Amino acid sequence: MLTHEESTDLLDATMDVLEGDMASATPQSGLGVIDRWLAQLQKTENAKEITSTLEQVKTQLESDQITPEELSQLLDTLATQTVEFSTMMGSEGDIAPRLDGMASALKSLAGLISHQ
Repeated sequence: MLTHEESTDLLDATMDVLEGDMASATPQSGLGVIDRWLAQLQKTENAKEITSTLEQVKTQLESDQITPEELSQLLDTLATQTVEFSTMMGSEGDIAPRLDGMASALKSLAGLISHQ
């Protein structure tokens, strides 16, 4: 499992991708962060659903035929699962609120993609 510092670094890297300049971003911009999340989530027993969704997002981003509707739906599902996962983190520290912030950013990105 990640230390608090490693978790914070991964959350920061994720938010950098999610809140980055979408004009210069490519679908592959987030693959490195996704790989880091998958490596950690696969070690976590109660993260099978979120891991599965994240793997689907990765597959969609690696595809030559990205379907905006499908990607938007996957990101929306991932946001919901992230909120649910944050409730398992407990109230100590800042990880749960940061996961909630990440979920909001995922929902926003899903909305942007669905309106392209």
